[in-house]
Amino acid sequence: MRLFPFRPLRAWLRWVIAGSVLIPGLTARGQGANSAGADREDPRAVLAEGEWQEVERAVDRGLAWLMRQQRADGAFQTNMRDEPGISGLCLMAFLSRGHLPGEGPYGQKLSRSVDFLLGSQQPDGMIARQRHRYHGMYSHGIGALVIAELYGMSKPVDDARYRSVIERAMQFTSHRYSQPKAAPDDEGGWRYLSRHASSDSDLSLTSWNLMFLRSAKNSGFDVDARLIDEAVAYLGRVYDPGRQTFRYEIHTDDPAHNHTRGMAGAGVLSMSLAGKHQSEIAKNAAKFILRQPFDQYFRPVQGEQYPCYSAFYCSQAMFQMGGTYWSKYYPTMARTIVQAQRDDGSWVMREGYDIEYGVPYMTAMTILALTPPYQTLPIFQR
Repeated sequence: MRLFPFRPLRAWLRWVIAGSVLIPGLTARGQGANSAGADREDPRAVLAEGEWQEVERAVDRGLAWLMRQQRADGAFQTNMRDEPGISGLCLMAFLSRGHLPGEGPYGQKLSRSVDFLLGSQQPDGMIARQRHRYHGMYSHGIGALVIAELYGMSKPVDDARYRSVIERAMQFTSHRYSQPKAAPDDEGGWRYLSRHASSDSDLSLTSWNLMFLRSAKNSGFDVDARLIDEAVAYLGRVYDPGRQTFRYEIHTDDPAHNHTRGMAGAGVLSMSLAGKHQSEIAKNAAKFILRQPFDQYFRPVQGEQYPCYSAFYCSQAMFQMGGTYWSKYYPTMARTIVQAQRDDGSWVMREGYDIEYGVPYMTAMTILALTPPYQTLPIFQR
């Protein structure tokens, strides 16, 4: 079964960038177009034109702030524990607005960040500056995804280097750490380099690895269908029918933070990557998100620890769902986030665990929560 069909992307992306994304004031239809069909045709229909201009200004100001944080080596953070994961997210924020390495006002500096990502791969294929037992796996999933997206979006000059990095990253991903899985219902998912607490798989890391494999498949790489089939089976098990949403992990030692907006979004997005966004469990999790709107963007809601992370996943998930899910979700979230932007263009939480990962991380994730309608990142196209 071909869950992830190949689609030619490079020429399409250049048409989008030239024709819409980087041209301000792109006309959006009025808010009266609220049918599911209309929303899926034009995701911008949920905001008036003036509101879109505010969103675009916020995104552009955020990107300008991010670029001012870049280091000479292309990284966006000094703590190598979280690299190149943080820099990968920052690079993806620029890609989501249509900025490509080597082109346009940010082209030269973005090329530096690409070199930083490509140079972060270890001999066994893991993409991480440090083999941190927890954070290293996030760097790998995020870094591998961004490299695969870059390969699919524009023909790299050093094509062979990209292919080698992606193929070795796929080999590392195929090990599905942590191993062995102590509980049979954790089979099919991903976790940390070594065993932690009660679970050997969690939805957060599983989602990043699924996105990477989907992106690699879209770019023509041969992805083992077994990895995908078993991951989709794990998604079904990590869904909680009692709460009608997805959990962070099946065997939790932190039940108070196991059912979050972020994990609802990760579950819906992951199901969408497998063509199952219309399944009942995806719809139920999307309704869970709607019951907890982003009507403030300074601190976590009850039962949540990472509001920036949640905003990213929920936006991508609700964009995939489309229709009234998108039209009920995005306007509140977008207005709230735009109002929360600081004068310098960044976003900063007052409370929550996002703070630990730095302002570039919080700003990049927030930009990615705003930009799904641009549809420039192939992995998030619907």
